[in-house]
Amino acid sequence: MKTDTNLSLDQGNEKGAALVTMLLVSILLLSAGLALVTATSISTTSTIDTTAEMQAYAAAEAGLEATLNVLRGNIAPDVSMGLIKMNFRSAANPATSNKATDPWVAGTSRLSGWLNYSYQNDTDWRVPLTNSYAPSTGLAFKVSITDLDDTGPLATRQITTNPNYQPTRLMIQSEGYGPKGAVKRLEMVIQRAAFDFTPPASITLPGGPGLTLNLGTSATVGYSGNDLGTPAQTSIPAVAVDGSNLAAAQAHIDGMQSSSQVSPYDAGALTADNLPSFLESASAARAFLEEMRSIASSSGRLFPTKAGADAAGGLGTPTFPRFTFIDNYGGAPVELGPNHQGSGLLIVTGELDTQGSTDFQGIILVMGRGKLDRDGAGNGLLRGAIVVANFDPNGTGEDLGPPDFSVNGGGNSGVAFDSVWVKRALDVSGIRVLGLREYH
Repeated sequence: MKTDTNLSLDQGNEKGAALVTMLLVSILLLSAGLALVTATSISTTSTIDTTAEMQAYAAAEAGLEATLNVLRGNIAPDVSMGLIKMNFRSAANPATSNKATDPWVAGTSRLSGWLNYSYQNDTDWRVPLTNSYAPSTGLAFKVSITDLDDTGPLATRQITTNPNYQPTRLMIQSEGYGPKGAVKRLEMVIQRAAFDFTPPASITLPGGPGLTLNLGTSATVGYSGNDLGTPAQTSIPAVAVDGSNLAAAQAHIDGMQSSSQVSPYDAGALTADNLPSFLESASAARAFLEEMRSIASSSGRLFPTKAGADAAGGLGTPTFPRFTFIDNYGGAPVELGPNHQGSGLLIVTGELDTQGSTDFQGIILVMGRGKLDRDGAGNGLLRGAIVVANFDPNGTGEDLGPPDFSVNGGGNSGVAFDSVWVKRALDVSGIRVLGLREYH
C-alpha cells in the first residue's frame, strides 16, 4: 500500500499546534482564575476595612451622644466628684470635668468624672463600648471639650479667673475607634440654650403701632431694668417698644404718679441692633414657636391648658426650674394665681392673666395672642424678663401687631430684670446643636 508522506507530515504538524493551543488556553484560564481570586480577596479585605471604618464612625457618634447625655444631667458622676453639678461651666473646666486621679494633659476637659475611661494603652485612655475591649476587635471612644469663647492658657481663662463665668458655646470632639486600627473623628458645636435671647428690656413689646400699655394706677407698683442678679449686669430699660410706639409709651410713663416707679425712667426703642432675631418678623416668630413646640413636645412639656401643666408637675420651682409650653391660641386665657406660680421658661400662645400677688422667676413669652393682663392688688414679683408679641401663629402675614400689656390696680407688685434667672430659664430650654462635621 502506498503511504502519503505529505499527509503524515501535516498530521504531525497539527498535533503540535493543538498542544500549543491547549497550553495557551490553560495559561489564560489560570490567569483569569488568579485574577478572580485576587479580586475576591481584595474585595473581602475592602469590605472588612469599610465595616471597621463604619464601626469607628458609630463609636465617634456614641461619644457625642454620651457627652450630650452628661450635659443634660442624665448620667450620674463618679462618687469622687462629690456635689459637683453638671453644666457648661463644669464640663469646660478640667478641674470639675475630670477626676483628680486621671493623668490628662493639662488644660483638657474630657468628662472623666462622668464617663468610664477604663481602657488604657500607654497614655491613651478610652471609653469602651464592647465587653473585654481590645483595639483589634472592639469599639471605643474618647472626647474632649473646648470653650470656643474662652481660649488660651488655663490659668488666664475666665473659667479659672471668674467664678461667675458661664460658657455659652462648647465644641465637643469625639474620636471613635473600630477594629483593625480604624479611627473616625467628629466634632460638634453646641449652644447652652435652644435659642439666643438677650432681653432689650424687662418688658419687651415689639410690633405696632397702636400698642396698649397700662402700667397701673397704684403709686407703689414698680418696673425696673436694674439687674437683681448677682453679680449685677448693666441696667436695661424697664420697657422697650417699637419706634412707632415710643412716644406713646413714654407719655404713659410720664403720667404715672411717681417718677421712681419706672427705672430707668426712659422707655427703650427696639432697633435692628437689640431686637431678638425671633421677633424680627411674624414668620421668624412662627418658625421660633414651631421649633420650641417641637422641643417641648419631645420632652413632654407641651400642654393645651395650664391644668395639664399642673398635673405634670407645675411650672417649675426655684430649685427645679422647668420649660413649659402652653399652646392655647384661640382658647381660654392661661391664669396664674397668687404666690409662687413657676420658675423657668414659660411660653404661652394665647392670652396670659396674672394677679397682683403672682410670683414668677425666669422668662415669660406671650407669643401669639400678644396680651398680658395683671389684675388685683398684691406684692407679687415677675422676675427675669417678659416678651409680649402679637401675631397669628397659623397665618402668613409678616408684620407683628400691636401688643397689649395691662395692669389694673397692682398694689406694690413689680416686674424686674434678673440676668441670673434669664440664664437659668434659657438653660432649661435645652441644648442646641449648631454644627457637626468630620475632621482629620
